[in-house]
Amino acid sequence: MEEYENHPTQKPVALLERIIKASSNKGDVVLDPFSGTFTTCFVAKELGRNSIGIELQEEYIKIGLRRLQLTEEFKGEKLQKEIRTFETEKLATAQNLTLFEPHGKYIHRKH
Repeated sequence: MEEYENHPTQKPVALLERIIKASSNKGDVVLDPFSGTFTTCFVAKELGRNSIGIELQEEYIKIGLRRLQLTEEFKGEKLQKEIRTFETEKLATAQNLTLFEPHGKYIHRKH
């Protein structure tokens, strides 16, 4: 699904919509002290709430900054959506690429 980012425990947008709608009103502040990829903040913004997201891991902070459209760069690095592992074969096929594992073994090859 397009909404998913590179995080092992990301919550579905539909679930967070239900929770935020049931527990807050437009203009309220939603706090997420373990933001991960900032899905809660993203949904809160879509629903007209303000949000505070707290995250320690820089790779997830970069995803959050991009998702919330707060900046296009972080420490000189252009922020863009990462290719998810299940998308690499589809992308390789579309671009006629050969992909390798770290030790040189083929993981996908277009004939």
